[in-house]
Amino acid sequence: MPNTPSSYRLVIFDAIDDPRELRELICKTTGAHPTDAVQWLAKTPGTWPWPLDEPTAKALLDGLYEFGVAAEARRVDQFPDLGPPRTIHRAACLEEGLRIEGLRGEPTHWVPWDRIELICAGRIGGEEPGGSPQPKWPSAVVSGVRALALRKPRPLNLRTAKTPREPVSEVLVVRRDPRVTFRFVENEMNYAYLDDRLRGSAAENFPIFLADLCGKAASAYQSDSTRSLREARDPGEHDFPSSQALLEHATLQLLWSWYRRDRQAWREQALGGEAEADEESP
Repeated sequence: MPNTPSSYRLVIFDAIDDPRELRELICKTTGAHPTDAVQWLAKTPGTWPWPLDEPTAKALLDGLYEFGVAAEARRVDQFPDLGPPRTIHRAACLEEGLRIEGLRGEPTHWVPWDRIELICAGRIGGEEPGGSPQPKWPSAVVSGVRALALRKPRPLNLRTAKTPREPVSEVLVVRRDPRVTFRFVENEMNYAYLDDRLRGSAAENFPIFLADLCGKAASAYQSDSTRSLREARDPGEHDFPSSQALLEHATLQLLWSWYRRDRQAWREQALGGEAEADEESP
């Protein structure tokens, strides 16, 4: 039985200042419509939405390299799937690792600190459905005409109002071997493990919990949004419209950490080869 050709996912790690510069490359290699190509490039960093065959992926990478754009193509079967995350309500940062507990405090999962691969935090804001429904009353004239025609009036068109909510911080913790994603929400957590460090509100306890995670999982990659949230930088650097947007950001950050690791390993190998050549030369 012949082997099925591998498919690849293209990831661009840089923001493209002028999408029109890369429009021809994207259209020529993928067959995308120019408008679709420009719209996608304007949203980078990001992942091309459709799998690509190997020749197309290679052509794109070669073209992006010439433009100085950081990108990679990863096989579909090696592309990380972080969702859906497991939402955790009780956890404890201990010296040896992260202990995840059930609702009654029983241990349900244990993660050694060196198994944590990524910590990606952000603040989720925006609006959510709720509040009192606002009726859109039918016209009195229309109702009268319907009554004369012995037809029932149409039911009221109820529009759901959107209620603003306060932003809530979340953190996604990705472990490896096996890969599992845990989700911790600021106002859904029990922080009893903090003991004498426990504060009066979730907004005060969450930064302590996040600092414990980042401090103890020293080998984990911290996303740019995590560092921004911890350092109280411009909210635009760590605000997300939804939990799904944070999850997509976490996927991109995990891929970026792999890309940096592979590039560093390649450099060290190249430098090692040069050093061996220098030693062998007369």
